Amino acid sequence: MHPADLDESRDRLKQVFSKLAKHGFSKVFLFVKNSDGTVIFRTRNPEIRSTMFSTGEDILKNAIMVAHDLNVEVHPTFVVFCEGNWKGWGMPSEPGVWLSKNPSLVQYDRKGIPIMRWADPAKTEVRRHEAELMLEVVKNYDVDGIQLDYIRYPEEAEGCFCDHCRKTFRELHGIDPKDITQPDQNMSKWVQWRALNITSFVEELRLELRREKASVKLSAAVFKDYPRCLVTVAQDWPLWVKKGFLDFICPMTYEYDSKVARYLARNHRAAVGGGATIYEGVGKKSSQSILSSVEVLEQAEIFKEEGANGITIFAYSSLTDDDLNTLDKLGD
Repeated sequence: MHPADLDESRDRLKQVFSKLAKHGFSKVFLFVKNSDGTVIFRTRNPEIRSTMFSTGEDILKNAIMVAHDLNVEVHPTFVVFCEGNWKGWGMPSEPGVWLSKNPSLVQYDRKGIPIMRWADPAKTEVRRHEAELMLEVVKNYDVDGIQLDYIRYPEEAEGCFCDHCRKTFRELHGIDPKDITQPDQNMSKWVQWRALNITSFVEELRLELRREKASVKLSAAVFKDYPRCLVTVAQDWPLWVKKGFLDFICPMTYEYDSKVARYLARNHRAAVGGGATIYEGVGKKSSQSILSSVEVLEQAEIFKEEGANGITIFAYSSLTDDDLNTLDKLGD
């Protein structure tokens, strides 16, 4: 769910969550930190812009109260490391408010051009910024979990080749990553080093969340194309599951072709084993899929057959009453 799906009125919130509860939805993943770095919760961070509703109502607090009354969990979703605005393929992106104030934390591509909407996960200041916002929500709100989105490197450019990253990698492996151009062992070291920057953040966050509130679940919306995403965006989500850093995963299996969706789901289960919890993502309306009600049900049934523990649907705003009524035909 996006903030625009909600309303200041508790009566309106009750309508939204009552509909979901009626049709068997047990969790809501609500974006509370957007890709431009703005948030919808009350924060003490002076560098962050909070886009609260006009009346000043705490929409996150109200949503949690209403959802819990209906036995629906709320898992605030944070866009991680992406801190700006996408302008399209081949177009320079723009930094958000926080990254505009901290330009030294921007990632750089292989040509030395800044990737203006992405903060560098190898820098301590970036990691603390992202983690502290999540911990602030856990401390101040009765949340059931935290979900990570954009927990990776950019897909629009290869990062990061800033002086800090080049120096750190060179000290570890004796080579400047800018000089790695062949598909050899040095390239493999570069892939693994980037992946470690993301994995170590997830691990550290898991430990901090447990110290703050052990009951809070940690999950991630992850790329569907593992292991390719390990190379392209440094996302090694099967490792996060096997190490116990995540309680469950939500692969973004947004596909218009159900045969492809089936094999992706089969690969996801194989990657993490039978004991892991997987909620496969159905792309009702996404950049990669637009599905009819019948197709939504078909893919839900496919994911069930392939061992998923449940489904997520992207996104709430695209769900129609026909979609919901059709999904009611899915057996337990």
